Amino acid sequence: MKNLTYAKLLASAGALLLSVSVQASVAVIVNPENKSSLQEQQVRKIFLGKSKVFPNGVKSVVADLPAGNEVRAEFLEKVIRKSEPNLNSYWSRMLFSSKGKPPRVLDNAEAVKQWVAANPGAIAYIDSKDVDNTVRVMLTID
Repeated sequence: MKNLTYAKLLASAGALLLSVSVQASVAVIVNPENKSSLQEQQVRKIFLGKSKVFPNGVKSVVADLPAGNEVRAEFLEKVIRKSEPNLNSYWSRMLFSSKGKPPRVLDNAEAVKQWVAANPGAIAYIDSKDVDNTVRVMLTID
């Protein structure tokens, strides 16, 4: 009986370690021409439509990854501090009251990078391993 309990404990510990190692490091990215810097709280406000400009006065345009994406889940948890259902509810209220609309959704990191590189006011996020010289990392969230 003890061996079975010990085996379950080891399996649980292994699953926990595996889930920790799978978590992505999220990079908040902007167009390379955008020299602004933002803190996490400012990024949250932009992604929730509460702020519409960067500190340098450039109008921000936001892109999101699709629901179910693990980088999106990490970003929602650590930066936005909302679950997927809570975020959907938030945007429903914003749309109904005409106070804002959710960010455009792009299919994957490559599409996000191309869009950010083409738009001076763009801000988005991707897995930090997908960053290249077409975008500038404004903030990294581990």
